[in-house]
Amino acid sequence: MKELFKKSILLCVAIVFSTQAWAGLICIRLIKERPSKCTEKPTLQFLTSTTAFTPVNKTWYNGESDLEIFFEVETKVEPFVQAKIEIYAPGVKIVRAIIGRTDVEFKKNGDKYGFQMVNDTSDGRHVTSTYQNPKGGAKISFYHNWRYRVGGKYLDIPYPEKALAASANYAMACQEMLRIMGSMNGENQKFVGEFFLINCESSAPRAHHDFPPHWHLQHWEHDYDQNNQKIHRKKQYIIPHYYLDSAGQIGSNKQGITQNYVKQKLEKSVFNPGDTCTWKDTGGNLIFHQVIKDGGLELIKPDGEKWSLRPDKEKGGNEAVWIYKYEEPIACVRVKDDGAKGITTIGVVYTGKDVLASSWSDTFKYDPFTGAYDRWK
Repeated sequence: MKELFKKSILLCVAIVFSTQAWAGLICIRLIKERPSKCTEKPTLQFLTSTTAFTPVNKTWYNGESDLEIFFEVETKVEPFVQAKIEIYAPGVKIVRAIIGRTDVEFKKNGDKYGFQMVNDTSDGRHVTSTYQNPKGGAKISFYHNWRYRVGGKYLDIPYPEKALAASANYAMACQEMLRIMGSMNGENQKFVGEFFLINCESSAPRAHHDFPPHWHLQHWEHDYDQNNQKIHRKKQYIIPHYYLDSAGQIGSNKQGITQNYVKQKLEKSVFNPGDTCTWKDTGGNLIFHQVIKDGGLELIKPDGEKWSLRPDKEKGGNEAVWIYKYEEPIACVRVKDDGAKGITTIGVVYTGKDVLASSWSDTFKYDPFTGAYDRWK
């Protein structure tokens, strides 16, 4: 069951809010009214079914951030046991109790908060929204970063707000670039598989140290079972890590390739500025060549056409990322993510000679502690 859960994290699929049919890791959280710390270390106690759940005693699985108290427990008992629990959290005011991504009712008794377990094994500390551009193209998994939920290795450095902002700008700009390039998304492409984009997160849920700041353009190649149902990313997935500096420039790419869920040994896995990295599907079809250049990323299509993403020359990649075709600026992309309010705003302004000067924008509101959103709000 642990291995099944690990695979589900690797897939980075759309957030599942319903309860799960199998037992596994359970994330338990208390949300504070305002940024503060407990006067004593918070503790978790099972009041019933004390042997059904085991605390996961690993670094970053349990602890306290400025806005959250969190614990991870494991169960192998089926059917699921709806045990009663109590969390000691002195010196703070609690406004929500969340298991996985499910809000549960709680009762306050002095400095203790009691509630009942529910079977939701989703990793609630990954505050993520899977976004689909209304104009089409690849999906993006937006990690919503907020300094008050920071964890893991990010606790050891000044909060890299600009680099994390650049991460979102690059992911969205890359999605838009692939969409307008043509023959890179959908029926006209000459290779098998699809793209999926992800920025990075800074809260270290389940010890996932997404560090230092970066973003991903992943290529997923699926297989199909005997009923023609998709076996997600079985054939191959290419996972780059485009690492960003404080000015929002790409400094390197650490890349991995996994086939049939087994990580492959590569002759070269780290690509620096000027290095050419070639992507192919499992049939040997060329997807593109890519080169880190001008602080950004250049993609060279199979027909030789060159497109690139570049940080804004004046303000840096944290403010905007530009799309270029050869040396012609085509569009400017900006993403603003307000973790406190739970609002993501996307703006794209087209400047290329081949398109009528225009723009579009989109906004979605999400739950700052689960990522759940209604794009029409």
